[in-house]
Amino acid sequence: MYAGTAYEYDQTSDAGEMVRTDYVFYFRPNSSFCSGLDKPDWQKKVDGTYSITGNQLKMRFLSDGSEKIILLSVTGETGQSGAATFIRLNVSSAVPAGFYKYIRSSGKQDGFYFTDGKFKRTATLSTVSGGSNNSGEDGSYTINQSQLSLKFANGRTQNYSFFSSNEKKSLVVINGDIYYLDEEEQAKQVRTDNPVAAKAADVLEAGMNLMKQANQAHGGKALDGLTTLKAVMNTNNLTLTMQADFTRQIVRLESSLQGNTILLEQMEGNSGWSFDGNGYAPLSAQRVTELKRYLFCGMLGLKSDILAKSTATLQTQQYDLSSVMVVVNSIRAGYIISNRSNRLEALVIADPLSGTTTFTYSDFKKTGNILLPYTEIMQAGKHAQTISYESYDINPSFPASTWAKPK
Repeated sequence: MYAGTAYEYDQTSDAGEMVRTDYVFYFRPNSSFCSGLDKPDWQKKVDGTYSITGNQLKMRFLSDGSEKIILLSVTGETGQSGAATFIRLNVSSAVPAGFYKYIRSSGKQDGFYFTDGKFKRTATLSTVSGGSNNSGEDGSYTINQSQLSLKFANGRTQNYSFFSSNEKKSLVVINGDIYYLDEEEQAKQVRTDNPVAAKAADVLEAGMNLMKQANQAHGGKALDGLTTLKAVMNTNNLTLTMQADFTRQIVRLESSLQGNTILLEQMEGNSGWSFDGNGYAPLSAQRVTELKRYLFCGMLGLKSDILAKSTATLQTQQYDLSSVMVVVNSIRAGYIISNRSNRLEALVIADPLSGTTTFTYSDFKKTGNILLPYTEIMQAGKHAQTISYESYDINPSFPASTWAKPK
């Protein structure tokens, strides 16, 4: 079982509000998985199939053929997919004692308090450590192979799926929802892992502090000194060559198949063109915005000159990750930053036309004293796509002919 919570941007909100989404997957040895842990037949229900290649756990859903990729850690205890850090949980035959809460995006919350063979459930969270609460329901429980059976004091019974971890005792999964250990304990952990965020009274200051720490983690002065960049990458049998001049605000993207260029796009300022070998066409406003992200988002969005033009708002913190919403040049993006390494782990782009696209970064290597990812997993809609970088060229000298239109 892998479980992770993501706070994703509400496409209908101009303020960039975030909604909570829990992802829970029960994987079986026969390469099938279940994502409906709230269903009575979860132990046998098959929602899709999966395979593991290297550190990539790739899922395919039977309902619509959509895909999802989780990047596993070396030990497999954790995984990463966009804004969510996944924790591996076990089939449980015991319930760890403690008070666990679930807070929904709407603000509604409920909690379970478990002690030796007893439980109390409350909708107000005013009961901590099992104190009295008139609005709560209590009773006894038994558990066997992750099947939690609750017997309430009034005689009612309820069966839930239940997963926990011997190592990670800060969460449990009950009936497909992720419940976190009570907020006092969570606050202690946040203060330990991220003192900057704990001390910051202003979420804007806290957000910008995290971005500046990420700048240092990815190269600091070397990153700030980046004026031009060339990157060669491969995806779906295509080779993509991206060239960018950050001072002149030019991006050129060449797509080739088996050595033959099939599309050339160039953006400069607020306009651009494309060439498919037969003729030219102006870039749409949407495509101009997409290409501008090479200048303002991701690793390049951590440059000090870009941060000086940005607003950064701390959104959420969970486990080892912080989520910061950044607005720059009318582009809104979510930065998922490791609290331990200050590294940028993922980027979430919310676009009213194309929807939400998530980039998960891995395989980091220092190139020209800048820490850069050599693998990206792009999750857009139903499908996941792997982008592998062949090379980065730091601060190359581009002659004027670089930006010339082909004849």
